[in-house]
Amino acid sequence: MCATVLARFFISAVFLAGAIGKIFNWHDTEKLLTNTLCDWQINIGFSETAQSCFAILTPWTPLLLIAATLCELVGGLLVLLGIKEKLGAGLLILFLIPTTIIMHQFWFIEGSMKELQTIMFLKNLAILGGLFMIVLHGAQAKSGGGGDSFPPMKFG
Repeated sequence: MCATVLARFFISAVFLAGAIGKIFNWHDTEKLLTNTLCDWQINIGFSETAQSCFAILTPWTPLLLIAATLCELVGGLLVLLGIKEKLGAGLLILFLIPTTIIMHQFWFIEGSMKELQTIMFLKNLAILGGLFMIVLHGAQAKSGGGGDSFPPMKFG
């Protein structure tokens, strides 16, 4: 029972901290996302179609950032509180797949940053594995006998 609460806390903490960080550093985060989308345009010069897609996305950076922050915040809270945790995990997956591919493109990088981005990419794959487990099986502790779910956290 306590382990389930801890597990929900651990998997949601990275997303909740990320959402809060985005909110309090909005301008810097928006600039980072814009620069990353521009880097993609440069690095995929071999594909005019892909370049066009990133060119179309770049002006939408503020809206993309709002959507990403909402997915992190709402998804993280739902998983943490054990309320509709499968929906919460789905929102986090929706956030994490494009984030992992776009922000941790180790295949374009040389030198010491390549190793760091590879580790970040693989870390996100591990988190995705945990989120897919929640989508498939939920995040509720099961009792040994009757299979009753551990209730979500309640406040007040």
